[in-house]
Amino acid sequence: MKTLLLFLSTFLCISVFGQTTYNLNWHLNFTSPATDLSINVGDTVIWTWTDSFSHTVQNNTGSTETFNSGVLNGVGQTYSHTFTAVGANPYFCGVHGAGSMSGTITVASLAVQGFNDLKGIAIYPNPVADFLIISNVYSDIQKINIFDFSGKRVMTFSKFEEQKNIKIGVSTLENGSYIIEIETNKGKINKKFIKQ
Repeated sequence: MKTLLLFLSTFLCISVFGQTTYNLNWHLNFTSPATDLSINVGDTVIWTWTDSFSHTVQNNTGSTETFNSGVLNGVGQTYSHTFTAVGANPYFCGVHGAGSMSGTITVASLAVQGFNDLKGIAIYPNPVADFLIISNVYSDIQKINIFDFSGKRVMTFSKFEEQKNIKIGVSTLENGSYIIEIETNKGKINKKFIKQ
């Protein structure tokens, strides 16, 4: 019975949080930035060999997680890893070296606190160029933080004249993926957005 309950709990968590699978072609001379990804905890990356050479996919020094495909040879070979911890994961091909084949998988958390009370919060447009709108129905927003995918806070906003449609300028951010943390009187919610 305990096993069944554990299985159902895991299934529900996966269904609610909707993990994503990312696919990367893996071949000689494939390096950053094409090999870099920003993903969320629980997401899976699949590397697919697209040339006839032997390669590995393995974590490099300083990686948050440990993973290693072992040497695989031939077109169509695949290796997958599901990332479970927040942090940066530099990786490379152990056969050809980091100079020829390497990248970084950056993992962020989109954990939600007080989720049931915060369903009335949405952000748009996404992707965004200049101004991000936070549409708010039920909560009193107290603070907004924006983090890059390394976890560094890059912007903070704390005084809002309007609570229903808060407009914040993000044009000074570099292009890429970010997490917006919205603190309200009912808890916090994190959302992902892309700056173009």
